[in-house]
Amino acid sequence: MPMKEAISKFIQSGDTLFLSGTQHGEPSAAIHEIARQRIDHLDVISCLVAMTGLLIAEGLVDKITSGFMMRNEKRSYALTRARKMNKFPHIEETSHFGVALALLAGQMGIPFIPTRTLIGSDFMKYNENLTTTQCPFTGETLGAVRGVTPDVGILHVPRSDAEGNAQKWGSLGVDREGINASQRVIVVTEKVVDSEVIRKNPNLTIVPGFRVNAVVEQPWGAYPLHLAGCYNGDIWGFMADTMGKEKYEAYLEDFVHGVKDWNAYLEKRKAVKGDEYFEKLKIKNPVASDPIITGY
Repeated sequence: MPMKEAISKFIQSGDTLFLSGTQHGEPSAAIHEIARQRIDHLDVISCLVAMTGLLIAEGLVDKITSGFMMRNEKRSYALTRARKMNKFPHIEETSHFGVALALLAGQMGIPFIPTRTLIGSDFMKYNENLTTTQCPFTGETLGAVRGVTPDVGILHVPRSDAEGNAQKWGSLGVDREGINASQRVIVVTEKVVDSEVIRKNPNLTIVPGFRVNAVVEQPWGAYPLHLAGCYNGDIWGFMADTMGKEKYEAYLEDFVHGVKDWNAYLEKRKAVKGDEYFEKLKIKNPVASDPIITGY
C-alpha cells in the first residue's frame, strides 16, 4: 500500500514505536511521513536513528529510549526546538546493548531478561526499567532489563516480497529483535520482488510475512543514510543542510510539510543538489553483495 496509507492506518497517537536502522538503512521516508501527518504522543525506541530528530523537533515524541542522543545544538537543533515548544521528551537512557536486551525480551515474550552488564553503571539510578535480581540457581546478583513490545515497528529493507517476507544485509543493529518484538509491522522496501527470490536466501529474512501488516515499496527510502548494496549515504550533507535554527526550520517547511510524499521529496532534493546527485550515491559495483543483489 502507499506510504501515506500505511502510516495513517497502523500508527496511532500514543503508540510505542520501534524504528529500525543503527546508522544504516533507517526508515527515513516513513519518519518524514509520520512528521507530515503529525502523529503525536509517541514513545520511540531506537538506536542511532538520525531522523528521529524530526519527530522530536515537531513535538511528537513524549519519550525516547536510546543508547545515545546528540545534544549539540551546532549539530542538531531538534532538541532545542522541542524545548522551546515546551514539548521536550523524557529521555530514558541506557546502553545500546540495554536497548537490544529490552527488545530481545519482548521478542521472546518474557517480562525481563537477566544480564551481567549495566549493574556497575549509573543507569540503574535513573532508568526505572533497569534493576537487579537474584539468580534462582546460584544466588548471584544480576542486572534485569524490562522487556518492551512496541505497538508498531517500521523496518526498511533492500527487498521484500508482496507478503512482507523482508530481507536485509549489512549492519543489522537491533532490527531483528525490534521488529519481531513489535505487535504491528510496517515493511518499507526498496523493491518488491518475487517470493522465489526470498526463498533462495531464506537466512537473510528479518521478519516473516505472516507478521507484517503493510508493505510499502519506496526506492531511496533510507536516504540520507546508506543502504548496503544499494546506495551510499550523505548524512553529513543532511546535517549541514539542517544545522542551526534557520536551516532546520527551512528543511521542515520545504522537505517535510512542503511535499506531498517521498517521491516529491526526492525530486525536490535533486533540484537542490543537482541531477547527478543521486546517481553518484548509487553503488555501481556492489562486490560484497553481488550474489545477493543480482540473479533475480
